[in-house]
Amino acid sequence: MTYTVSWRQSAIQEAAAVEAAADDPARVREAAARIDFMLRRYPRDMGESREPGFRIWYEDVLGVYYRINETNLRVEVLYAGPSRRG
Repeated sequence: MTYTVSWRQSAIQEAAAVEAAADDPARVREAAARIDFMLRRYPRDMGESREPGFRIWYEDVLGVYYRINETNLRVEVLYAGPSRRG
């Protein structure tokens, strides 16, 4: 099963700000690509659950908060920001 992933414009801008501030911007771009790839395939398996249908996930230097719509097989990335791990 493959999900459709969309990023809110604000989440895209937040990820771009993390990239611009990073010592290694390529690392942020790679994390965003991994996030997008894995959310298309395994959104329920990534990160930690929050409210029903919502999850938070820290992937290397980038973290995301997202919502899963099981009925429509859609994932919406609501927020992005720096991971505390990076």
